[in-house]
Order: sequence, then C-alpha cells, then structure tokens
Amino acid sequence: MRLLCPYCQKAITVADSEAGKAVNCPECNQQFAAPQLYTPTPSVPPPPVEKPSFPVPLAVPETYTPEPKLDAPQPRLPELPAPDQELSGFHSIRSLTLEPQVIRFIPAAALFVVFVLTFFSWNGLFPGGYSAYTQNAWYGAVGSLGRDAVSDDEMKIGDDLNTRLHMSWWLLPFLILMFPALALAFGGLVVDLLKIKIPPNFQTAWKFRPAAIGLFALMMLLFVLAQWASGFALQKAVSDKIEDRNAEKKGQANTPEKMQRWEMNVDSEKGYFHARTTIWLRLAVLANLIAVLAAAVETCLMLRENKPLPRVGLMW
Repeated sequence: MRLLCPYCQKAITVADSEAGKAVNCPECNQQFAAPQLYTPTPSVPPPPVEKPSFPVPLAVPETYTPEPKLDAPQPRLPELPAPDQELSGFHSIRSLTLEPQVIRFIPAAALFVVFVLTFFSWNGLFPGGYSAYTQNAWYGAVGSLGRDAVSDDEMKIGDDLNTRLHMSWWLLPFLILMFPALALAFGGLVVDLLKIKIPPNFQTAWKFRPAAIGLFALMMLLFVLAQWASGFALQKAVSDKIEDRNAEKKGQANTPEKMQRWEMNVDSEKGYFHARTTIWLRLAVLANLIAVLAAAVETCLMLRENKPLPRVGLMW
C-alpha cells in the first residue's frame, strides 16, 4: 500500500502485511504506525416489502403553489473557506530536524571563537592603513595598548597615550562571564560524549544548563555592545590629546567663524590617526549573538520534553 510519511511528507510503499504495525520510513528512518487495511462490511439486503392489503387511495389532485417573489430575500448559503494559498504552487520541499545533539555543539563553538577573537585587535589607530597603536579585549580591559615599533618611532605619542589611557570597564564583566559560559558549554559536551552520570542532587540543575549558557552569553553580548557604543579608551585618549594640544587656539576663537575653523582643524588632526574599530570586534559580536540564539533553541528543545522535534522546511 502507498502511504504518506507523517514526518518527511514523502510517499512510500509499505507491504500490506505490515498494516496496523510500527514501520520505519525508508526516507527519514522515523517510525510510525501503519494504518489498518480497509475491509468493507457485506451489505445486508433489505427485507421484502409486503404489499398493503387495504386498497390504495386515489391520487389527490395537486394544489396550487404560488411562485416565489423575485424581490423576496433568499436564504444565504454558508461561505466556504478560501483555499490555502500559502502551500499551493510548491512542488518540492526540504526539511531539517532540529536535533539537540547537534544544536548543543553550536554555543560551545561560537563561544570558543569569541575567546580566540579577544586576542585580536578590536580598536586602534591606523594612519595610512598601518596598525600603529591597537587594543584587544584584554588590553582594553586593563588600560594598555600594543605598539608598532616603526609607527611609534615616527609618531612618538605612545608614552603620552599610555598616561591618558583608562580601563574600558564594560569589558571586565564581559571577560569574566566568558569563563563560566565556556565551562558550561564544553562541560555539557564532555558529559554527553563520555556518558558521565550526573549525581541525582545535581540532575535538576544540570537540566537547565542550556538556559544558563544563554543567560551568560546574553550578558556578555550586552556588555560588549555597551563598550562599543560608549567608545574605547584608546580612541578617547587620542581625541583628548589633540584637543589639549589645541586648547590655546580654542581660547582665542572668540567668534563663530574662528570656532568653526578650530573644529575643522581638530577633526582634520583626528582623521590623520584614523581611530576606528576593527572587523575582529564585529566577528566577536556576531559569534556571541550566534551563541545566544543557539542556547535559546537548545533551551526550547529541552522544554518540549517528549514532543516531536521541530523541523525547519524549505519549499519551492
């Protein structure tokens, strides 16, 4: 008999002898119960109709029935539902089951990428496209900077910038929260791969491990976005240095025209240093966001318990 798999929605052939039994779909290998074969019940002939013993009455003449008026309101038929246009016109479908065994690898991998990217330059001064002075996440958190020897010898502002630098405070909780998030993400993988048995007292708390990973990753994302929005210490240090160097000229700008000239000259000097954030910061934020979303999906799958796993489909 020909059936439609309830999981992958593909037509399959099942032997008639498997009717009413549990069978596996040859396409997606999911198990479901095959329906029973339809066996029509034999129809019982109606009992014979006995002829009446009394005489049949004569036919009654038809009475006059007036024709209905055209302008009279006619009863309205119930409206049928409109056909589903969303699924019409598609001839192919591809679907993917959201497996918890696969989803749980994503937060660990994404957080590891974030950890690696913290050692790359997140912001700096790039005159002429060269990395003159830079800060990664660790340098920014402690108020230090990396120097290029050639650029430092040419510009000679490294010592002055060091005295003006301060800690990027939003990066401290970001880096601190990264370690428990990594420990939980990789700890879950180790427990699953090595089949380590969790003590009964910790099984309930361990069940909510994906939610804890998502919470830590979300807080990390908020802290790094707050630092990005408020600006890094190196960018503020070079801006303060230029404004202090031109402070005397600013005091002499006693007219709107002179103030405009002063601001243009200051912005021109700031543009020479080309202070900006780097692509490594953007990649770290993207990887952090992926970790948050993957942990949220794993948490939702955990809350579904014994319900069928959701599927993501593509139709064309």
